[in-house]
Amino acid sequence: MAKEIQRLFNHQEDYWRAFQTYKRNIRGVQRELNVKQVIETVLTNIQVVEFKVLSVGTGDGTVDEPLIDFLADKFRKVVYIAVDPVEDELQKFVAITANKKTQQQWKNVQFEFHTETIDSYIGRVNGGVNTFHLIHAVQCAYYFTDPIEVLLQLYQILTKDGILVNVLISSSDKIGELYLMMEKYCSHQNHWYLTSDYLERNVALRLPQVVQTTIIQPGVCNITECFDEESHEGNDLLDFMTQVHCFRKNVSKEISENVLSFLKNGIARNSSGDCLISWDSKYLIMHK
Repeated sequence: MAKEIQRLFNHQEDYWRAFQTYKRNIRGVQRELNVKQVIETVLTNIQVVEFKVLSVGTGDGTVDEPLIDFLADKFRKVVYIAVDPVEDELQKFVAITANKKTQQQWKNVQFEFHTETIDSYIGRVNGGVNTFHLIHAVQCAYYFTDPIEVLLQLYQILTKDGILVNVLISSSDKIGELYLMMEKYCSHQNHWYLTSDYLERNVALRLPQVVQTTIIQPGVCNITECFDEESHEGNDLLDFMTQVHCFRKNVSKEISENVLSFLKNGIARNSSGDCLISWDSKYLIMHK
């Protein structure tokens, strides 16, 4: 291998550009939290005046916006705590909230923004100072110091009847299979290639009494540009799929050829000739 394989997430500007590329190319899947499915589960047993939410790995707030719309209509008061280590992205969420309040929306929502990792936040709240009715972490458990331990700590700060929703890819689709392949090439790296299935199994081992349910959201991604070496869009998407910074430059020729061959063999083509690959999201819901 010519160069050390570097994690995409450690290069924040490139990571967020690659993530936006992924969002532009994903098809047939609701990228936001599945509000109806998640909230119906919560409202079964929770009747409170003040509903408390912890959003982990919030980013720019676009995932959270429809959820907040729903909660603001359902509860007299909502306390919404957003935690993300990337200041620039979190400030975009701050701007969304300011704009909503200017439009006389979200008037009953109290926000807190914390620019830090979830590990740091959990350490500060000391395992019980704050309790939440809903905690959600969307496509971010890869970046926890110890994903299983963090999930268990988050579970402990749920209130009775609260739920913890974690969203990652499913190991049963093509991107899940790609993750298994990449694990072999990056076996010395921890937690780059997590799936919801892995978390589900290991939570059950650590806390077998926890009730877990899962929801699959099928999706496909247009990866046509990935097969054009000169395409910036394709290279960003390839980086995001493999979680490797500058994949084409930083992996060996053998790895690059194996990955691209795998992708070619896994695609389907639509009527326009686009190359599509399955990229499902799996919701892992832990009930308190």
